[in-house]
Amino acid sequence: MQINKLTDSFAAEVVGARISDDMSTADLQTIMDAFIAHQVIVIRGQSMTPVEQKNFSRNFGELVLHISSKNKHEDHPELLILSNKKIDGKWVGATNAGDEWHTDTQYTAKPCKCTMLHALEVPEEGGETGFINTYAAYEALDKKTKDRLVNLRGVNSWNRLRNPRVKVPEQHGDGKSVYDIGHPDVFHPIVRTHPETGRKALYVSPRHTLHVDGMDPEESEDLLQKLFAMQQRPDHIYIHKWQLGDVLIWDNRCTLHKGMGGIKEPGIRHLHRTLMEGTIPV
Repeated sequence: MQINKLTDSFAAEVVGARISDDMSTADLQTIMDAFIAHQVIVIRGQSMTPVEQKNFSRNFGELVLHISSKNKHEDHPELLILSNKKIDGKWVGATNAGDEWHTDTQYTAKPCKCTMLHALEVPEEGGETGFINTYAAYEALDKKTKDRLVNLRGVNSWNRLRNPRVKVPEQHGDGKSVYDIGHPDVFHPIVRTHPETGRKALYVSPRHTLHVDGMDPEESEDLLQKLFAMQQRPDHIYIHKWQLGDVLIWDNRCTLHKGMGGIKEPGIRHLHRTLMEGTIPV
């Protein structure tokens, strides 16, 4: 098994591994260590059944069901289907999932530790997934800004209808049945300390962070836009070009991600996603 860095600061590919229920303890530990060290890892050339994906995912944590009842695998509800495929005129999965920079389930009290995607079909052009290193984003802030962020909390929401920065995917119509479901806002520290590495990360996102708790709306949005700009600095970003059989795993505690879109017809991107349980951010 070989680990190859994909950028100077984060993301790596794992070559020569075979995911299976009888994977050796040593190989599994190598993958787990790479996940912590590189934040985003891709294991190339895998062919997993839904059951095998669930079993492998459990090495990272307990599986978490997505908040929405839509787009789940009919036999394995722990798997969310991300796809631009239609069968008999109906979408088979979420078409615009993750189209804004975000970290998964930031709108819950215990956001997911990590996410896994398995590529079952990939387009020749478009459909990449972008990642942001939020360790690097925090570390690049000046001392005055870091001091300002101490003890500040972001207010985070699932509801796209309350966030003027984002749109409702066409697939969901007016969005009320998907987003306006009474899910409460949650408060998380804007600077999060990783429970395993001890490093600090900038834990805000354009998709889920509505505003800074207790701050004037204009001042809050001004601060958030400055933080978003730091996160989105080109040297903090990795763009993943999908290959068939890729298994992509990322650490939601120290990254943001985004579906980059742009799939050229008739290309299909069809992925299975699992989420693994995390802890309360501190």
